[in-house]
Amino acid sequence: MSDPIPVWHRTPCCDSHPACLPEDQLLAQCRLTFSRASGPGGQNRNKVETSVQIEFVPAGIIASASERRTQNENRKVAMQRLRCKLAVELRPASGAASTAQFSDMKSTSETWQRYCRNGRIDIAETNNDWPAILAEVIGLMCLCDWNISSVATKLGTSSSQLVKLLKKHSPAFSLFNQERKARGQRPLD
Repeated sequence: MSDPIPVWHRTPCCDSHPACLPEDQLLAQCRLTFSRASGPGGQNRNKVETSVQIEFVPAGIIASASERRTQNENRKVAMQRLRCKLAVELRPASGAASTAQFSDMKSTSETWQRYCRNGRIDIAETNNDWPAILAEVIGLMCLCDWNISSVATKLGTSSSQLVKLLKKHSPAFSLFNQERKARGQRPLD
Protein backbone atom coordinates (compact mmCIF):
# COMPACT_ATOMS: atom_id res chain seq x y z
CA MET A 1 0.00 0.00 0.00
CA SER A 2 1.39 3.43 -0.89
CA ASP A 3 2.06 6.05 1.74
CA PRO A 4 -0.64 8.76 1.59
CA ILE A 5 1.76 11.45 2.85
CA PRO A 6 4.16 12.71 0.17
CA VAL A 7 7.91 12.54 0.82
CA TRP A 8 8.35 16.28 1.33
CA HIS A 9 6.41 16.07 4.58
CA ARG A 10 8.90 13.78 6.22
CA THR A 11 11.51 16.31 7.29
CA PRO A 12 11.13 18.31 10.49
CA CYS A 13 12.66 21.31 8.72
CA CYS A 14 9.87 23.54 7.53
CA ASP A 15 11.71 24.60 4.37
CA SER A 16 10.51 21.48 2.55
CA HIS A 17 6.85 21.88 3.52
CA PRO A 18 4.58 23.41 0.85
CA ALA A 19 3.27 26.01 3.34
CA CYS A 20 6.83 27.37 3.56
CA LEU A 21 7.65 27.52 -0.15
CA PRO A 22 8.18 30.85 -1.90
CA GLU A 23 4.95 31.96 -3.58
CA ASP A 24 6.13 31.29 -7.14
CA GLN A 25 7.14 27.70 -6.27
CA LEU A 26 3.86 27.06 -4.47
CA LEU A 27 1.81 28.56 -7.31
CA ALA A 28 3.60 26.28 -9.78
CA GLN A 29 1.83 23.39 -8.01
CA CYS A 30 -1.55 25.12 -7.86
CA ARG A 31 -4.56 25.73 -10.05
CA LEU A 32 -6.22 29.16 -9.79
CA THR A 33 -9.86 29.76 -10.62
CA PHE A 34 -11.49 33.17 -10.85
CA SER A 35 -15.20 33.94 -10.72
CA ARG A 36 -17.66 36.69 -9.92
CA ALA A 37 -18.34 37.30 -6.27
CA SER A 38 -21.91 37.84 -5.16
CA GLY A 39 -23.22 40.02 -2.40
CA PRO A 40 -22.56 43.60 -1.33
CA GLY A 41 -19.51 45.45 -2.54
CA GLY A 42 -20.54 47.56 -5.47
CA GLN A 43 -20.53 47.15 -9.21
CA ASN A 44 -16.87 46.13 -9.48
CA ARG A 45 -17.37 43.12 -7.24
CA ASN A 46 -20.52 41.96 -9.04
CA LYS A 47 -19.33 42.48 -12.64
CA VAL A 48 -15.66 41.51 -12.50
CA GLU A 49 -14.17 38.13 -11.58
CA THR A 50 -12.81 39.10 -8.17
CA SER A 51 -13.41 35.79 -6.37
CA VAL A 52 -10.32 33.56 -6.22
CA GLN A 53 -10.01 29.83 -5.57
CA ILE A 54 -6.59 28.18 -5.29
CA GLU A 55 -6.15 24.41 -5.33
CA PHE A 56 -2.90 22.74 -4.29
CA VAL A 57 -3.10 20.03 -6.93
CA PRO A 58 -0.82 17.33 -5.36
CA ALA A 59 -3.09 17.07 -2.31
CA GLY A 60 -6.37 18.49 -3.64
CA ILE A 61 -6.51 21.12 -0.88
CA ILE A 62 -8.54 24.22 -1.80
CA ALA A 63 -8.76 27.72 -0.33
CA SER A 64 -10.76 30.65 -1.58
CA ALA A 65 -11.50 34.30 -0.93
CA SER A 66 -14.17 36.62 -2.25
CA GLU A 67 -14.68 39.20 0.47
CA ARG A 68 -12.29 41.82 -0.94
CA ARG A 69 -13.09 44.18 -3.79
CA THR A 70 -10.21 43.26 -6.09
CA GLN A 71 -8.92 40.00 -7.51
CA ASN A 72 -5.38 40.75 -6.33
CA GLU A 73 -6.48 41.31 -2.72
CA ASN A 74 -8.56 38.12 -2.80
CA ARG A 75 -5.63 36.18 -4.27
CA LYS A 76 -3.42 37.25 -1.34
CA VAL A 77 -6.08 36.23 1.19
CA ALA A 78 -6.71 32.90 -0.56
CA MET A 79 -2.96 32.18 -0.68
CA GLN A 80 -2.60 32.80 3.08
CA ARG A 81 -5.61 30.54 3.74
CA LEU A 82 -4.15 27.84 1.49
CA ARG A 83 -0.80 27.96 3.30
CA CYS A 84 -2.59 27.61 6.66
CA LYS A 85 -4.63 24.66 5.38
CA LEU A 86 -1.47 23.01 4.07
CA ALA A 87 0.23 23.56 7.44
CA VAL A 88 -2.60 21.76 9.24
CA GLU A 89 -3.57 19.08 6.75
CA LEU A 90 -0.18 17.97 5.38
CA ARG A 91 1.97 16.51 8.10
CA PRO A 92 4.42 13.65 8.72
CA ALA A 93 3.30 10.29 10.01
CA SER A 94 3.76 9.45 13.68
CA GLY A 95 5.67 6.41 14.87
CA ALA A 96 9.03 5.12 16.05
CA ALA A 97 10.92 6.29 12.94
CA SER A 98 9.54 9.81 13.26
CA THR A 99 10.34 9.92 16.99
CA ALA A 100 13.96 9.05 16.15
CA GLN A 101 13.97 11.77 13.48
CA PHE A 102 12.64 14.25 16.06
CA SER A 103 15.42 13.26 18.49
CA ASP A 104 18.07 13.76 15.78
CA MET A 105 16.85 17.25 14.95
CA LYS A 106 19.56 19.76 15.85
CA SER A 107 17.86 23.15 15.68
CA THR A 108 14.77 25.10 14.79
CA SER A 109 14.24 27.01 11.56
CA GLU A 110 15.42 30.57 11.08
CA THR A 111 11.77 31.59 10.79
CA TRP A 112 11.02 30.09 14.20
CA GLN A 113 14.04 31.80 15.75
CA ARG A 114 12.85 35.14 14.37
CA TYR A 115 9.50 34.92 16.21
CA CYS A 116 10.42 33.03 19.39
CA ARG A 117 12.57 35.04 21.76
CA ASN A 118 13.21 34.24 25.40
CA GLY A 119 10.58 31.50 25.21
CA ARG A 120 7.81 33.82 23.99
CA ILE A 121 6.22 33.35 20.58
CA ASP A 122 5.24 36.66 19.02
CA ILE A 123 3.59 36.40 15.59
CA ALA A 124 0.20 37.48 14.23
CA GLU A 125 -1.98 35.23 12.12
CA THR A 126 -1.88 37.85 9.35
CA ASN A 127 1.93 37.66 9.14
CA ASN A 128 3.21 36.02 5.94
CA ASP A 129 5.37 33.70 8.08
CA TRP A 130 2.41 32.48 10.17
CA PRO A 131 1.75 29.34 8.05
CA ALA A 132 5.46 28.38 8.23
CA ILE A 133 5.41 28.65 12.02
CA LEU A 134 2.21 26.61 12.16
CA ALA A 135 3.67 23.95 9.82
CA GLU A 136 6.82 23.67 11.92
CA VAL A 137 4.91 23.23 15.19
CA ILE A 138 2.41 20.73 13.77
CA GLY A 139 5.16 18.82 11.96
CA LEU A 140 7.17 18.49 15.17
CA MET A 141 4.06 17.48 17.11
CA CYS A 142 3.52 14.66 14.62
CA LEU A 143 7.13 13.56 14.82
CA CYS A 144 7.04 13.26 18.61
CA ASP A 145 3.62 11.60 18.78
CA TRP A 146 1.89 14.83 19.90
CA ASN A 147 3.89 15.20 23.12
CA ILE A 148 3.59 18.95 23.60
CA SER A 149 6.20 19.24 26.36
CA SER A 150 8.84 17.55 24.15
CA VAL A 151 8.07 19.94 21.29
CA ALA A 152 8.14 22.95 23.62
CA THR A 153 11.56 21.93 24.92
CA LYS A 154 12.88 21.37 21.38
CA LEU A 155 11.55 24.80 20.29
CA GLY A 156 12.82 26.66 23.35
CA THR A 157 9.42 27.69 24.63
CA SER A 158 6.74 26.47 27.04
CA SER A 159 3.78 24.16 26.49
CA SER A 160 1.42 27.02 27.34
CA GLN A 161 3.00 29.20 24.64
CA LEU A 162 2.46 26.41 22.08
CA VAL A 163 -1.16 25.93 23.15
CA LYS A 164 -1.69 29.68 22.90
CA LEU A 165 -0.20 29.63 19.38
CA LEU A 166 -2.40 26.70 18.27
CA LYS A 167 -5.50 28.43 19.67
CA LYS A 168 -4.94 31.31 17.25
CA HIS A 169 -5.91 28.97 14.38
CA SER A 170 -8.99 26.93 15.25
CA PRO A 171 -8.34 24.10 12.71
CA ALA A 172 -4.85 23.62 14.23
CA PHE A 173 -6.24 23.61 17.76
CA SER A 174 -9.01 21.18 16.77
CA LEU A 175 -6.40 18.86 15.24
CA PHE A 176 -4.31 19.09 18.42
CA ASN A 177 -7.30 18.16 20.61
CA GLN A 178 -8.31 15.37 18.21
CA GLU A 179 -4.83 13.87 18.46
CA ARG A 180 -4.85 14.21 22.27
CA LYS A 181 -8.19 12.44 22.45
CA ALA A 182 -6.92 9.63 20.17
CA ARG A 183 -4.10 9.10 22.70
CA GLY A 184 -6.45 8.94 25.69
CA GLN A 185 -5.71 12.48 26.89
CA ARG A 186 -8.33 15.06 27.67
CA PRO A 187 -8.86 17.87 25.17
CA LEU A 188 -7.71 21.33 26.22
CA ASP A 189 -9.98 24.39 26.31
